[in-house]
Amino acid sequence: MKPKRVLALGAGAMGTIAATMVASFQEVESLIIADLSLEAAQKAASSCGEKARFTRIDVTRRADLVSLMRQADLVMNCVGPFFRFGLPVFEAALEAGVDYLDICDDPEPTKQMHECHGRAKAAGITAIVGLGASPGITSLLAARARAELDQTTELVAAWNIEEDAGGDDRLAYSAATVHWMQQCSGTILECANGRLVNHKPLLDVSIEYPGRGKRTVYTVGHPEPVSFHYSFPDLQRSYCVMVMPGSWIGNFRSLASQIDQNKLTLEEAAQILAESSGQSDPDPTPPADSPRLPLFFALAKGVKDGRPALVATSIKSIPPGMAKATGIPLALGTRLLLQGRVSAKGVIAPEIAFSSAEFFQMLAPYCTFPASRDASELIEVVLGQA
Repeated sequence: MKPKRVLALGAGAMGTIAATMVASFQEVESLIIADLSLEAAQKAASSCGEKARFTRIDVTRRADLVSLMRQADLVMNCVGPFFRFGLPVFEAALEAGVDYLDICDDPEPTKQMHECHGRAKAAGITAIVGLGASPGITSLLAARARAELDQTTELVAAWNIEEDAGGDDRLAYSAATVHWMQQCSGTILECANGRLVNHKPLLDVSIEYPGRGKRTVYTVGHPEPVSFHYSFPDLQRSYCVMVMPGSWIGNFRSLASQIDQNKLTLEEAAQILAESSGQSDPDPTPPADSPRLPLFFALAKGVKDGRPALVATSIKSIPPGMAKATGIPLALGTRLLLQGRVSAKGVIAPEIAFSSAEFFQMLAPYCTFPASRDASELIEVVLGQA
């Protein structure tokens, strides 16, 4: 297969990691790295070798963006926050007629992009939306859990902010924290009774993790319930939760309330969250009567062998740090698409774009935190009674 031209949008930590990996693939002929900051784009390109060149782009300038995209065969989009930039960049890719992948972590643009499925399919474009850590790793964990059941009625995606993700991550003001405040305030999209509906975020939910016990967790806006709705039309219920100490939830709810009352902007709330991180409870260890839960996991409820069943899937090790845990899955998915391993056209999510077994096999060599794992032991599957 002839090597392809790739455009990497966004030269932050996640975009740079994805671009550096993609530049090493034999399937890639050339790589353009574009960012609003020419300095950031140049710095990222310097780590990518001779295949790479860099340029400045303002993604809000549609004509310029489409023109740049037409110089590539495939676009990787890492420009956030996605609730602002996700849909416009995706629509530019549709206009340019190029394949598309992103790390979209907001449910609203995820829904809007999935609603463009017919347009993308008619144009012969493959657009894989939400391929990072969450969504991405969590999406494929959910697909793995669903495969254990004869019928699935409920899927839950979860991430745990009590657990260390490795690397040198620190909670700081960024597009990611602005996104977080957006998805902890207002209303969030979830799937209920087979339909996408708006619910309040940060609600208490008691979940049962097979073999570990019950734990109170908190709802948050995220793309997984939206993409699961489109990927698995028979699904009746889906939502996303955060695992955190109960002493932290008050701060999140206070910030969300002030956003909802227009007392704080998303940016101001994100700044406060970053500055106050950990001050209320520097020890994130859960109480003795609460089970410790994995960093990323999925729960599936349904029927197996004619009986109600519950399945939990988790990843035992990840690429160290959230930048790598997000950028590396994006790069691997890009390689599979370049190799022609994804035949579907239109807008699709990771859980149906890829085989979970194949994807985790590819991811395993990069999963070194907290310890390296062979692919055969990377994913833990636990069955219980619903």
